[in-house]
Amino acid sequence: MDSPMLNLIRRNDWGQDQPRMDALSRWEGWPLFLETLNGMDRAALYESPIHGPGHIERVLLHGAFCAMEEPLGMEDAALLLECCAYHDVGRENDTYDTRHGWRSAQRLAALTGRKGEELKMMQAAVDAHSRPERDLVSTLKRYQPANFDRCLVLTQLLKDADGLDRVRIWDLDVSHLRRESSRQREGFAQRLFETYQAEVHASTTPPFPPELLEELAAKKARRQAERKQI
Repeated sequence: MDSPMLNLIRRNDWGQDQPRMDALSRWEGWPLFLETLNGMDRAALYESPIHGPGHIERVLLHGAFCAMEEPLGMEDAALLLECCAYHDVGRENDTYDTRHGWRSAQRLAALTGRKGEELKMMQAAVDAHSRPERDLVSTLKRYQPANFDRCLVLTQLLKDADGLDRVRIWDLDVSHLRRESSRQREGFAQRLFETYQAEVHASTTPPFPPELLEELAAKKARRQAERKQI
């Protein structure tokens, strides 16, 4: 079955984001992105309107932009995209859960076939993506990657790709993103989410209680007001 993201790519009608998508389609890693999108084990994905397949497909696209714009070599781009595909397979619910990354990491070998140092870096990145920022370095060190800096970059880009899709819960704060290239894609992240939701005929309002929606809307308005004052 075709994915909604693949349907959007085939239509190739991105409006103001067409030049951005054209650049991505010319990137040498574009075939890697399509291969990951088409080949990931969808039965392994967590099913939910918040952390389910829609979130994963959008994070994959954000991950492709991260890999292109930083840029990563093709080996690390492939690792990042596989991390994006499976970073939430260990979820048991949609609540705040700092250990879902660790549970996801335990499934990476079976899902990706990776071994050795590549698997170690992927496990470290996926484990760390759900931990507080203060625990990022200590989490990576537990996996003892041979090249710590390489592992750190992989982790930071995974966290940015994941973070950009916080637009779906009205809670993206770009100051928490780690790369300027990621921060520059805030508007794109919002438009991508709206376009994707239209494709699947779903609401852009998070499925949260009214009181939480009011709180999130107020936070979003404050961030927008603060940026206008800068």
